[in-house]
Amino acid sequence: MNRNLILILVFSVLFPATHILMSHGRLRETLVRTLGGEWRFRGVYTLVSFVTFFPLVFLWWPNRELGPQLWDLPFWLERAIVLPLMLLAVVLFVMMLAAPSPASMRPGATVARGILSVTRHPMNMAFAAFGLAHVVANGFLGDVFFFGQFAVLGLVGAFHQDARFARDRGERFREFMSQTSVLPFAAILQGRSRVAADRRTLAMFLFALAVFAALIATHGRLFGVAVF
Repeated sequence: MNRNLILILVFSVLFPATHILMSHGRLRETLVRTLGGEWRFRGVYTLVSFVTFFPLVFLWWPNRELGPQLWDLPFWLERAIVLPLMLLAVVLFVMMLAAPSPASMRPGATVARGILSVTRHPMNMAFAAFGLAHVVANGFLGDVFFFGQFAVLGLVGAFHQDARFARDRGERFREFMSQTSVLPFAAILQGRSRVAADRRTLAMFLFALAVFAALIATHGRLFGVAVF
């Protein structure tokens, strides 16, 4: 197997694995205690993230489409899947700025408003949707692992954070969990929540649509692959 492909596969596993394991329960508590405090732990956590992610990016970029091709969908089917996923990713990522989630490192209010009525993990779900969209569009083994890590980290990370925050942040957070969902729109479909929008939410949604349109228009120049 190609050496670069092996490194891409290894780093694509290392980044989400270290990201999740280092923040897991007793291991996290042990690291915080051993390193001498929360902020030192966060510093090491950030350093490990940089060391496992950025070498991967610089390795993958000149080695795109590496390895066996696992699938090659018809153009119309690929775009029918990819575009809605990417629209969701952009909307979630942009709109989380208007409503910081309590399920984050810097928690916002435990109120299911704005994008939080859709998902309590807008950033994680944005990464997951981004990863899934690009896995669909890039069927080579190296690309699947590179983009797949975003989906794994987004999905597994969201449920992992819920378990820790439900324990650490008490009853108010657990009540917030009962009113919201990890997967976008799941709580709404189950009748546990409803879309709670205001003028600020609408403004951010329109801005997200503009960002999405700009990405479609410039994708070919920025990344070498035109959307249409």
